[in-house]
Order: sequence, then structure tokens, then C-alpha cells
Amino acid sequence: MLEEKLSLERQRTAWIVLFTSFTVFVLLCISTPILINALLQNSTRLLDIWVQANQGTVGIDDRAGGRRAVIVGDAGQAMTPGEHVLTGNTATALIMVRLPESKQMVAAFQIYSNTDFHLLEAQTPRFSVSHHGRDLNVRLDTGRVRLNLVEDEERPSTILLMTPQGEVTISAPGQYAIVVTPEDTQVTVQEGMANITAEGDTMGLPRGARARIPTGGPPQGPLGTERNLIANGDFSRGREQWILNPWIVDLAAQPEGQVRTLDVGGEHRLNVARQGVGHAEVSLRQSINQDVSELTSLRLLMTFHILNQTLGVCGIKGSECPLFVRINYVDENGASNTWQQGFYAAGEVDPLQTPDSCITCAMVQGPHLRVPLAQGYFFEIADFREELARHGRVPPRLIESISLILSGHGFEVEVNDIALLAEE
Repeated sequence: MLEEKLSLERQRTAWIVLFTSFTVFVLLCISTPILINALLQNSTRLLDIWVQANQGTVGIDDRAGGRRAVIVGDAGQAMTPGEHVLTGNTATALIMVRLPESKQMVAAFQIYSNTDFHLLEAQTPRFSVSHHGRDLNVRLDTGRVRLNLVEDEERPSTILLMTPQGEVTISAPGQYAIVVTPEDTQVTVQEGMANITAEGDTMGLPRGARARIPTGGPPQGPLGTERNLIANGDFSRGREQWILNPWIVDLAAQPEGQVRTLDVGGEHRLNVARQGVGHAEVSLRQSINQDVSELTSLRLLMTFHILNQTLGVCGIKGSECPLFVRINYVDENGASNTWQQGFYAAGEVDPLQTPDSCITCAMVQGPHLRVPLAQGYFFEIADFREELARHGRVPPRLIESISLILSGHGFEVEVNDIALLAEE
């Protein structure tokens, strides 16, 4: 009897071990692929965030309360989640978001003066098989930013921008402007689509619309907004809408340059390059012919890179800047006029050798602006009418055309985008 009882116990133990082993095996067979898939789907790594000073000195505050300075002309500095960018009265910055170990652009922020920009989260899936998108969470406590979200057919990106008044969710590629004050948050969609959330209400904001989030209140809109008078200003459709004028080359034996539209890290750019001796010039022009007499404001915005320049400043007459932007307009008295602004990245101003303005140009102009070589730069005229008034000129009634003029000896310039924004 005792032996029979022991035999039954051994059999029972054996069956328990067998069933337990089988159960563990089945669980491992089921859970291992699930765990591996979860790892592949959910593992992330940080996006590369790079800060460059556009004007003045820009501060980056870290988690520990330390501050780093970024000055114009420097290569820039990396930024990680938990840090924030501060710009003072005279400083502006560019924040570029790229894929890790890649030049592929995800988004770019133009940070204007008196802005406090916090980076909260910036991640992308680690593995290409992941179905998740890229997530970028930021907070804007005060100030103004302009955002360009780049289109990527392989993997979408979502930007959550939080302000004291609410949240702005952006997942459609395009261009957006956000202004935050103690009184409200203003969101403008120039291209794309945004969702605005505050006080439990959510509102979709389409292209060409503006929304306002008052402090303590729900979103208001869509409201009237700025419209871009320039078509294809981001060159996403090549040179469509732009008239390319023939190259002007002073020396017959010298070459012309190249005018191309390139995809640089997912961002479309107009690229103009020339290597040679003696003067060469090319221009692109777009006809506008828009009445601007009753507008509330008229803003000019442009982002560009001067990648190379062999001629000092803009030449001995100040007429050979690697980049000019020129607006032809009719003023309120019916007279045709031209305004222009020149940009350069190399050389020192000498009134006798390299003047800081064009001495042969009979048009409205200010001193040429020096920008960092081979670094992105954004330029703005906050109100074109005030700019003309500063020169003692009558306000415009009609904008006839806008032109980009590229000139010098050897030069290479890339224009990311240009906009002339009219607000009714």
C-alpha cells in the first residue's frame, strides 16, 4: 500500500511538472513575439534638436539652472528635452529638428525676440518597422514662433504646442505662426491644418485661418487672417509661378551659373550657384499686381542660406550682393517705385572699396545686412508701409511684383521660402 501510494504521488508530480512545463512553453511561445513586437513598436530615441542664433545672443537654460550662450556665426548647439531657449529684445533664433544621425529635416522653428520656448519631448521610433509617428512636445510661455513642419510620406510627425491658454496640435505639413501674450494665444495656419484645444473645447483650424484662445476661455475662430500674396513661395512646385530671367555675365569667356530647386533634408529650396571670374547675375521674378491700400498690415518674411561668396560685401559699387530681394510697387500718388534689401556674408564694409549700400541703385534701400555664412537666416519686415515711411516714402497702393536677384563673382545661395503676408 505504501509503495502504491508513493507511486501515485510520483505520477502526480510528474504530470504537474509536465503540464507546468508545457504551460510555460506555450506562454513563452505566445509572449516572446508579443514582447519583441512591443519592443520594436515602442522603442524610441531622441530627435536631434539644434539651436542657432539668428540675431544677437541666444540663451539656452538647462534643467540645473545653468545657461549656455549661442552667438551669431557659431555652428550652433544641441538642445535636449527639459531645456528652454530665451531670446531678449534684440535676439532671434533658429531651432532645427532632424532625424538622429541624419540631415533629414522634421521641423524648423523660427524664434523671435522676447520668446521663452521650452522643449519637453522629442522622440522618433528606433526601428523602421514601428507604426508610430514622431512626437515633438513643446511649451511656449511667451513670445512668437513660426513653425515649418516638413512632409514625410514614410512617417508622420505630430507637434503638441502648449501655451498658458491652451494646446495646439499640428500633424499636417505646412507653415504656422503662434503668438503668446498674457492675454491670449493667437494661432495662424498659413499652410496645413491645426487643432486648437482650451477649456474642454477643440476647434479645427484650416489653411488660411486664425484662432484666438483668450486666457480662461475657449478657442475663438476661425478669424480673418493673413494671406500670402506670393504663390509657390516655398518652391515646393519647383519654379512654378516664377519667371527666370537670363543670366547676365560680363566676361564672354566666363560661365553662367545654375538655378535649381533641391530637396534638402525633405525641405524644398531654390539653389543658385555660380563659379567664375567677373560679374554675373540672375533674377527670378513673380508678378503680384495686388491692391494693398486697405490692408491692416503687409509683412515680408524670408528664410535663406548664403553658402558661398567670393566677393567682399557687395562689390565696389554695392550692387553685387549674393542676394537681393526687390519689390516693385505703385505708391498712393500713382508713382512707380522699387524697394530693395541686400544681404551678404563675407567681407568688411569700406566706404571707398566695399560700401554698405548700392551707390548706383535709384531705389528705396537701406544698408546691406550681413548674415552668417553657411547658416540659415530668417528676415522680416514687420510692416512694409512703415518700412517705406522710415525712408520718407509714400505708402504703397499696389504691389506689382517681387524679385530675387543673385549676383557677384562666385556665390551659392539657397532660399527656403519667401512670403508677403497681407492682413485685411
